[in-house]
Amino acid sequence: MRSVHVWRIRLGSAGTAAHWLLLSEAERTRANRFHEVAHQEKFVIAHGMLRRIVSQYLDQAPTSLEFALGPHGKPYVVCPPGPCTDRLEFNLSHSGDFALVAVSRGSNVGVDVEQWRRDIEHLDLAEHFFSAMEVHALEQLAGVQDHVVAGFFSAWSRKEAYLKATGVGIARGLDHFDVELVPDQPARLLADARDPSAPERWTMTALPVASGYSAALVAEAPIDQILLFDAT
Repeated sequence: MRSVHVWRIRLGSAGTAAHWLLLSEAERTRANRFHEVAHQEKFVIAHGMLRRIVSQYLDQAPTSLEFALGPHGKPYVVCPPGPCTDRLEFNLSHSGDFALVAVSRGSNVGVDVEQWRRDIEHLDLAEHFFSAMEVHALEQLAGVQDHVVAGFFSAWSRKEAYLKATGVGIARGLDHFDVELVPDQPARLLADARDPSAPERWTMTALPVASGYSAALVAEAPIDQILLFDAT
């Protein structure tokens, strides 16, 4: 059975000291670049918890994990000495007070969580970054501001998760593919102009996080089940 596990992490649920000890020197350097203490602490907790979660699947100590980046910046675990018999795929996203970690054996995965912001021009941003179909769909929601906010961040999280799953990253752009963004419709990839068969090969799912957040998981199809856990 092919499954994906998604772990929800409350970034304010624990102190940073224990998580700091789990990080590599490179991760600590990245953490020290944050000017705001709150942002630094959330980074440390998210990446410390990522190490704890991934280590459970690989039966290794969290501090022994070595991460590297793919051609477009997607992290992966460097195999320890000896044969790697089971490919572990994972992805991390954090926003606001939550982080999500998606884990799968053998299936590429991407996950994204976005805290809603009401102080931005959602339609203007959509016109710059979204596809024409998505802009039109968002404009149809303009009669209710909450629907515009929900639609915008639903689309953004789904598009980010798709690019992360495919491993190409946001530099490829967001406007060459279409996702469903209407709040009462299931999440799905509608079309990709650069990869016409993509909707048949990728599964897109909206994830529950908390009020005021949108989140999505994208994984290689077929997926038999998605299991949600709260990390502690």
